Amino acid sequence: MSVIKQLFGQTLVYGFSSVLARVLNFLLVPLYTVLFIPSEYAVLSEMYAYAAFFMALGSCGMETAFFRFFDSKKGSQKNVFSTAFIFLLCNALFISLLAFIFCNKIATIIQHSNNPEYIIYFALIISLDLLSIIPFALLRQKNKAIKFAVIKTINIFFNIFFNIFFLIICPALLENNILVNVISYIYNPKLMVGYVFISNLIASTITIILLFPEIKKHIQSFEQRIFREMLKYSWPILIASLAFIVNETADKVLLKYLLQPKYGEAVAMHQMGVYSACYKLSIFMMLFVQAYRFAAEPFFFNQFNKPDSKKIYSLMLQCFVLFALAIFLFVVFYIDIIKLIIPNSLYHEGVVIVPIVLMANIFLGIYYNLSVWYKVTNKTKYAAIISLFGAAITILFNIAFIPKYGYIAAACATCLCYFIMAITSYSLGKKVFYIKYNIKEILSYFTIAMSLYLISVPFSTTLISAWFNWGTPSYVDNIIFNTILFLIYLIFIYSRIQKIFKPIKVVKF
Repeated sequence: MSVIKQLFGQTLVYGFSSVLARVLNFLLVPLYTVLFIPSEYAVLSEMYAYAAFFMALGSCGMETAFFRFFDSKKGSQKNVFSTAFIFLLCNALFISLLAFIFCNKIATIIQHSNNPEYIIYFALIISLDLLSIIPFALLRQKNKAIKFAVIKTINIFFNIFFNIFFLIICPALLENNILVNVISYIYNPKLMVGYVFISNLIASTITIILLFPEIKKHIQSFEQRIFREMLKYSWPILIASLAFIVNETADKVLLKYLLQPKYGEAVAMHQMGVYSACYKLSIFMMLFVQAYRFAAEPFFFNQFNKPDSKKIYSLMLQCFVLFALAIFLFVVFYIDIIKLIIPNSLYHEGVVIVPIVLMANIFLGIYYNLSVWYKVTNKTKYAAIISLFGAAITILFNIAFIPKYGYIAAACATCLCYFIMAITSYSLGKKVFYIKYNIKEILSYFTIAMSLYLISVPFSTTLISAWFNWGTPSYVDNIIFNTILFLIYLIFIYSRIQKIFKPIKVVKF
């Protein structure tokens, strides 16, 4: 019980930083959806999808390798840090150099030939973010969750500040003829979407400055022997990461290229923008999964050699599913309110994808839990195999169904991919590092949660109102009924938690 409390305590700390950072960042979504029409917002989504791919490529799985070798190399921990950091520094320099040389050609290939500067911005963002990976991993490894949270939060504050400065304050000052000479020097009205990227670049620069003391304190020499060991361990993680990014972002890019031939660029970019914006309404689930992963990954390795490790891993999965389903129900029960975060009604047609994306993230979190077996046994090649399998499903499903069903198919592909990855990992794990997961109990959680959700769909909108002669159901009717259902699930959670952590009574004879 104590170690599970420790895990979820760290999840809360990492979660606080992630929640605060993501919520603050999420507050930019209303701004973007007001300032940009869906086709313009689609550009943001597309560019960040490319950036995610190159971040995974540049990082080469070194974060996970760092966690694996930092504990095992007791006398050479600074060398582990230095080796991983210097390797990522070289990758960052290489990516930046390529971008500066080939920015025009790359921009033409991705159909943004009028804005080659986007390539420069993102190359620099990726490079700076690569340099922050190992210092942030060090903070996590040493359980410096508060410092980790503070730096992450500062990053987001600066990102938001410069977004507001460039997108709202500068145009307002020019319109009112205030500080025109100064503002004209730093602001170009034609570069509106570009200022989102510039704000990110400034924030990433400040983050590296804040992390510099940790870098300076731990940097030593590059050890080729350690590097070979780390690279041998991490290359399958690289393949898995690239495949994961395909699973996570390919749908957004494929919407553009698969819908263009049939419906034209305008419709394709519109759907891409709507899908990307509504995808973000699953933020509560994404925050929980991300915070849990931050805490769980080092926790897996710390518990590995302890006698009750397998039992702890099993309890972790049960607790994760219980709380993830609570977030799922919260979002779907109050989606009519949550969707108002996006004030522009042009985007609201895409709200239908939210339950699908929420469930996809639950399966992703389950996969993170089930991945413990190949991480602690050094069989990371299975991460690559499983992720490649998932990526193939994502691409094939999207290619087959996006032309006909648009972004609905994209959401379903993501959900199907993570579900199959979780099942595959569970099946393989039983043969290599068997953990007795309480599958029947977990399935009962899904049964209860999905039953409440399915009840809410027809009953909250029609039947309950008819029973009580309320007439046409209103938002208030729906909220009241859904709140009752949500309270039922919270009571269920409490009863299950009590059962999971029920103390063992010793019988005396």
